[in-house]
Amino acid sequence: MAYEIDFHPVGSGANSGDAITMRYWTGAEWRVIVIDAGFQETGEAIVEHVRSVYGTNTVEHVVSTHPDNDHISGLRAVISQLNVQNLWMHIPEYHAKNMMDYFHDPRWTLEGLTADLRRAYPIVSEIRDLALSRGTSLHPPFQGARIGPFMVLSPTQAMYEGLLPQFRDTPKPAQQLLVLLGHWLTGIGRRVATEIRRIIAEDLFTETLREGGITAAENESSVVLYGQIDGRNIFLTADAGLRALGAAVSYGTAIGIQFGTALNVFQVPHHGSRNNISPALLNRIVGNVSGFGSRRSIGCVISAGPEDETHPRQVVVNALLRRGVEPQDTKKGILLFNHGVPDRKGFSPAPTLEFATRVEAYD
Repeated sequence: MAYEIDFHPVGSGANSGDAITMRYWTGAEWRVIVIDAGFQETGEAIVEHVRSVYGTNTVEHVVSTHPDNDHISGLRAVISQLNVQNLWMHIPEYHAKNMMDYFHDPRWTLEGLTADLRRAYPIVSEIRDLALSRGTSLHPPFQGARIGPFMVLSPTQAMYEGLLPQFRDTPKPAQQLLVLLGHWLTGIGRRVATEIRRIIAEDLFTETLREGGITAAENESSVVLYGQIDGRNIFLTADAGLRALGAAVSYGTAIGIQFGTALNVFQVPHHGSRNNISPALLNRIVGNVSGFGSRRSIGCVISAGPEDETHPRQVVVNALLRRGVEPQDTKKGILLFNHGVPDRKGFSPAPTLEFATRVEAYD
C-alpha cells in the first residue's frame, strides 16, 4: 500500500500546534485521515489541502488527540466543511459518572458535574454536536482501538479518567484526589513556563537532556498512535509526556510492535519540548546513541510554529542527532513523507536541524 503523510505548519508568532493529514491506498481506493487541525485558520488550510491535493471531500477518520486549542480549534472547519465518517475524540462529560467519587461534596450531582464539564470544554462540545448533526460516528480513542492503519497505544480509559480531574479547566475535585488517583497523578502537574536565564555547553559526547520532566495532565492524555502500512511504521505522539509515552511504548512492545530501526516516521512530542522526552525514552523509541556517522533512516518530525523561538529545544535536537536521527521541523512549511507514490510536484524537503554546542540550561 502507498501513503502520503503531511505535517502542516501551525500557528503564528511564537505559537505552535499540530495538524496532520494523510491519505493511504487500500488496494482499491484512497482513504484520508486527519489528526488534529491546529488553530481555526489551520483548519481552513486543512480543508483546502484535502480537496486540492488529495482530490476528495471525504475523510474516513478524524482524530482529536487532546483538547488544547492549538490542536483542536481547526477541527470545526474540518467537520463542518468535509464529509467526515468517523470522529475519535475524548469527551470529558461522558466520564462524569466515573469521576463522581472524586467530588465528595454533597452539592455535586451527576447532572451538575456533567453540565460543568460540558461548559468547561466548549470547543469539544461544539465539535461533538456538529459531528452528530452531520451524521459522523463518534468513538473514544482508548488503548487498543484501531483507526484505519493505526492503533491507539495510549491512553487507557482508566488513565484518562485519572488525568481528567487535573486538567486546568476541570471543576476542582475533593482533597482526597491524590489518594484516589494513585500513581498516574504522581509527578503530573500544571505546566509552568520558565524563563531560560542562561545557556550551557554540550559536546558530541555530553548529553544534558534529563530523565525527568513534568508536563500538563492534558498533554499526558494525548492520543498516541502507531501505524503500519506496507511494512512501514509511523509513530505519532501529539503532546504526550514521559508517562504516556512510556506506557505507549511498553504496551506496543508487549503486543509485538517494533520501535528503533523499524520506525520510518517519528513525531517528536510537544513541539520538541525537553519536558516530554528523555534519553531513556529516546533509546526505547529510536535506539541508543549511535554517533553522527551512523544515520538512521527515520523521518523525524517536530511541529513548531514559524517564529517559535523556544521550540524545538536544542537539547532535544542534539539528543536526536546523537542517535543518528535527522530531525526536521515545520517552521518553513509542510513536511511530507511518502511511500509508493511519486514525489509531489514542486515539493522540496526541509533541511535537517543542526547540532549546536550551546543548549538551554535547566532552571
